[in-house]
Amino acid sequence: MKNPSIRMLAVALVALSVVLSACAAPAPTAAPTTAPAKATEAPKPTSAAPTAAPATTAPANTKKLTFALVTKALDNPFWGMMQEGAQKVAAENNVELLYLAPTKANNLEEQSRLVDDLIQKKVDGIVLVPVDSAGMVPAIERVNKAGIPIALANTNANGGQVVTFSAIENYDAMTMVAEYMVKKLNGKGKVVIIEGAQGAQTAIDRKRAIDDVLKKNPGIQVLASQTAEFQRAKAMQVMENLLQTYPQIDAVFACNDEEALGAIEALDAAKRLSSTLVSGFDANNDGLKAIRDGRMVVTADQQPGKQAGDAILALIDFINGRTPPKRIVTPCKLVTKDNIADYASRIK
Repeated sequence: MKNPSIRMLAVALVALSVVLSACAAPAPTAAPTTAPAKATEAPKPTSAAPTAAPATTAPANTKKLTFALVTKALDNPFWGMMQEGAQKVAAENNVELLYLAPTKANNLEEQSRLVDDLIQKKVDGIVLVPVDSAGMVPAIERVNKAGIPIALANTNANGGQVVTFSAIENYDAMTMVAEYMVKKLNGKGKVVIIEGAQGAQTAIDRKRAIDDVLKKNPGIQVLASQTAEFQRAKAMQVMENLLQTYPQIDAVFACNDEEALGAIEALDAAKRLSSTLVSGFDANNDGLKAIRDGRMVVTADQQPGKQAGDAILALIDFINGRTPPKRIVTPCKLVTKDNIADYASRIK
């Protein structure tokens, strides 16, 4: 190529082809130096969760959670029923469950101290049954400040932030009990009311329900209304005093089975049980026996194990990033001589 113009054109074409082939070649990529980290997920409930979110299987290396159930007392079998149901749900969902309650029934100071101890232990979640709906609010707020999720079962509180409140509708349930008793009394008679622990939402709702039902039945006279703090021994003492004061008592409206059973003991000792109808609330083992044996007229099965179990499932949902309902309503039904056979397996 003697022509300079042609030689220059050839050189340019060669250079262009080199550039184009370099652009077409894939760029090298650096291999990652470490594998991406796996996220650890909280355990999923193995039974129906209280939310609409579909259940999924938790990974095999899921961290085991530690929850605590704190109830009102150790001497009431109702709380044993709650613990049993809660423990079953916890075991099914890879949760270790601690169980605590005041040694003195319904003691606000002691229950507050138990909650503070759980904060120090840094448990993963708390299911609380407040002994006092207003008095336990500061303890709930301390749990909130510590960043520990807390759910309430059975008894509501007047403040603090909670994941959910799982319980029956106490007012509605006691309304059914009271109406049943009024029917058995044929709308007339002299009655006494044994109230629950003052300050507890459950006691307040149940007493209000009894009052509202009896107000609609002018043939029924309320002789007295006294508290026995949901305790059998105290109810027996209260009833003994009432029997000395009133020669005729046609019915006793007790706010739980323990109170009803205490009243029954006093009535039996005074040889007046056969002429007095007694209602309870809870459907605990001795209450069911009393229904079976004709010593108690009616009680209400409020499924304490389900109340606490659903609260545990709600905590798991919350830790797992889902949003449980703020209110979980537990079904409740009356237990009378007509359906006591359905509870035969529960009577020990």
